[in-house]
Amino acid sequence: MTTSPAPAAPRTARRIVLATVVILAVLIAAFFVFASMYTDFLWYDQLNFAQVLTTRWIASATMFVVGFLGMAVPMFIAIQLAYRLRPVYVRLSSQLDRYQEVVEPLRRLAMWGMPVFFGLFSGFAAAGQWETVWQWANGTATGQTDAQFHLDTGFYLFDLPFYEALLGFISAVLILSLLVSALVLYLYGSVRIGQGELRISKAARVQLAVIAGVYLLVQAVSLWVDRYKTLTATEDKITGAAFTGVNAVIPGLSILAIIAALVAV
Repeated sequence: MTTSPAPAAPRTARRIVLATVVILAVLIAAFFVFASMYTDFLWYDQLNFAQVLTTRWIASATMFVVGFLGMAVPMFIAIQLAYRLRPVYVRLSSQLDRYQEVVEPLRRLAMWGMPVFFGLFSGFAAAGQWETVWQWANGTATGQTDAQFHLDTGFYLFDLPFYEALLGFISAVLILSLLVSALVLYLYGSVRIGQGELRISKAARVQLAVIAGVYLLVQAVSLWVDRYKTLTATEDKITGAAFTGVNAVIPGLSILAIIAALVAV
């Protein structure tokens, strides 16, 4: 006498319930977002400033897309390179074998999911910087220059905040890409640690070195830009570069920037 397999009704029911809960949560969140946006639109439209609000929405949406793609695409490329350049014939430790048994069924999901996950966070962060970007894009000269670098003061009002945000964003992209690449390279045997030594394949060394080198170059530029921040920094009693800033901080940042650039190259 044969027994038929147990029906998969409970599992199907759980999936249906979970999908229903997720859909309801999304619909409720979308309703509150729409209500808030529509209320704002009615208020601005009553004051004949609806175009101001729509411009802000367009700017935020544009920055979200830029931030999402700027994070997701480099991270996806880094993951794909690390996976495709893995050594095909290599003896892995038992611990790595167990890791791969756990990760392999979810590999495709992780390779797409991690860039999307970090891309969403990056997109929302970039959307919050829309005003900084729009001020940079529409900045004008003031006709007055500073006494230290002889730059128009409009640079400090419109350009410098944008460069700071841009360099911070690029640094975050490179750091996360480096960490994710190192993780994938380790899981698939390109980076092996054992018996008191570290072994890295040639392809892995090239990939990690390129990302690290670009990161150091970005830090060199960031240090160079930090020199200009000394003129807007607030100290104890004054705002701007005092004696220490002019004679110690600015030259020190210049030296560090040159060293970082030389190390990167």
